[in-house]
Amino acid sequence: MDKKQQKMMLDLHRLMEAANLKTKEDYECFAREMTGKTIPEFDKEALSKEEQAQDLVYQASEVDDVLEADRLIFQAFLLDPDCVEAYEYLAGVAGSPMLSLMLFRNGFTAARKKLGEKYFKENKGHFWGLHETRPFMRCMQGYADALYLVGQAEAALDVYFEMLELNPNDNQGVRDQASLHCLELNRLDDFEKLATKYPGGITAFYLFNKVFYSFLKEGDSETSRALLAEARVRNKHVPMLLMSRKELPPLSDTYSLGEKSEAVYYATFARPIWQAKIGSISWLEKIYQKR
Repeated sequence: MDKKQQKMMLDLHRLMEAANLKTKEDYECFAREMTGKTIPEFDKEALSKEEQAQDLVYQASEVDDVLEADRLIFQAFLLDPDCVEAYEYLAGVAGSPMLSLMLFRNGFTAARKKLGEKYFKENKGHFWGLHETRPFMRCMQGYADALYLVGQAEAALDVYFEMLELNPNDNQGVRDQASLHCLELNRLDDFEKLATKYPGGITAFYLFNKVFYSFLKEGDSETSRALLAEARVRNKHVPMLLMSRKELPPLSDTYSLGEKSEAVYYATFARPIWQAKIGSISWLEKIYQKR
């Protein structure tokens, strides 16, 4: 979800709060009334300082002038020193993974402070579905990604698992990275738990992670080869990208299942891990050289 969509969802959430919806009928009536209409933005005077700060951050994400963006973020912090979205913005434009890590950590720490520990206990398992938790969850994901980039794969995996406890529906798709890191770290029991909890995936990430798991556990077995053949039917491009030593194409903003764009997405994250596991690539080469 890009920043424009996030802002639209924020305005919709504010509108629903202002409507004081209580019952199922209230929500259905609200939905009917909004059908075909543009979600209105609130006047500045109607917003709290925290909400004004949020809007300044979204404005900063839309401007091309770096100094103007910095000014808007500074103004946001003046209005709300614990502005989670401002920390998230700064982490996203930071010049190094370590700086991003620190800023994302500041962001989710500020969010935790705002929500309160009681909120966490009462709403564990429902995060992301509750709109006010989304900045916290985005900062958690950014923090985990940054941890991995600075060489802290175990710590990153622990954060992903915490996110899945807070949001078992996994709207952010962190199960993919978590599964891959389980394989990288030889935590095969944890991989099995994730595979049991989230079965039936059809993406290259899911299918080729299953292949990788089977090879790490059993080697060149009948099961490993069957899983590889099944995965290749879904996306024929992945094996060649995993075996290749050439630089991968740049990631696209989106990808299509079964297409090369999806294979590039998987290989960007998974190829270094496949190639680091002794025997994995030679196994693929042995199979595909016979074709």
